[in-house]
Amino acid sequence: MTSIYDLPQPGSHQLQRSKALSTLIRQEIEEQGQPISFATFMERALYHPEFGYYNADTFDLGKNGDFTTAPEISSLFAQCLGKQLQQISHKIGTTNILELGAGTGKLAYDLLSALDKNACLPDHYYIYEISLGLRKKQQAFLQAKCPNYFPRIHWLDTLPRHFVGTIIANEVLDALPITCFRIENDDIKERCISWEKKGFAWQVTTPANKLLIKNVSKLCELYSLLPGYESEINLSQQTFIQSVSTSLAQGVLLLIDYGYGQREYYHPERSHGTLSCFYQHTRHHDPLILPGLQDITAHIDFTHLVETAMDYGFSLTGYTSQAAFLLACGLMDLAAEQEKNLSPTDAFHLHHAVKLLTMPTEMGERIKVMALSKNIELSLLGFELYDRRRDL
Repeated sequence: MTSIYDLPQPGSHQLQRSKALSTLIRQEIEEQGQPISFATFMERALYHPEFGYYNADTFDLGKNGDFTTAPEISSLFAQCLGKQLQQISHKIGTTNILELGAGTGKLAYDLLSALDKNACLPDHYYIYEISLGLRKKQQAFLQAKCPNYFPRIHWLDTLPRHFVGTIIANEVLDALPITCFRIENDDIKERCISWEKKGFAWQVTTPANKLLIKNVSKLCELYSLLPGYESEINLSQQTFIQSVSTSLAQGVLLLIDYGYGQREYYHPERSHGTLSCFYQHTRHHDPLILPGLQDITAHIDFTHLVETAMDYGFSLTGYTSQAAFLLACGLMDLAAEQEKNLSPTDAFHLHHAVKLLTMPTEMGERIKVMALSKNIELSLLGFELYDRRRDL
């Protein structure tokens, strides 16, 4: 178990924020008179309107934050993604884009710049951001960085109705609250959160959630999960997919995230799941410390995701690794063109960025790209190099 003393030490203001959030969660447990689900704990830790991780004034991505994402590494990511968006836009006759959870706003800026260079600027670039703190940061960043594009950018309080275009969710699903379970003898147990002495603790309970029991029972039958096996399941995906399906009238949903097909996710050797935390670029596995100060995340079961999506009218159009997607969208040609005007030092950094985006031990294999389409049929550019749908 990770101790707070094993990590970089937070400042006094951060510790006060974390203590305030801990007190609120502890009161919720006491008022309920029983442990709370891990999904509830994770939701409070990440999204509490005042003390949640994503609503902190200090939240950032990249070298100044706790973790980094592909858009923060290089604009090449957005340039490749832009090639895919152009193909979709040409097919459906509109260039509208909706980004779910826009982070720092860098992906939006890089995408608009890339599309402008190729004479394919969207009429509207919508951002649906539930964190008010992040929304303010995105607005400040984009207004300063690209005032000429700013009139095209619109922040939404709710998902639009009858949207036609492309919806992008880059590292969004892995931050949805998850439910944790454990197999004991022939029983399915839920791993919940209680308060013991001076801190939060795991407590195994008999689950009341019928959906949890149904889904984990199926996993046990398919993959012969043995006693002692612990993992997690994302029951929030159904609400997410249902909301996006209701919003999207025609177009493509591009999901980019860490994850596996179900056989690999619930492999017998992955007996402790994928739950991870990030604090100042230090990865560890204890989500119960520093609530509100660290990111909590879990990989995506892409098989479960696509099964849910098909129930809501989506078709699976593509599934592959991030490396294969970027290479199919012309990553190496774009990098070579960019390198022509760089100093040797900047060229070195460019090569390093390409490696981070594509190497199997970095983001290249760990992150997958899935395309779900609705009322449109086309063969997508980004999935032509390596079709991984058989892995689902």
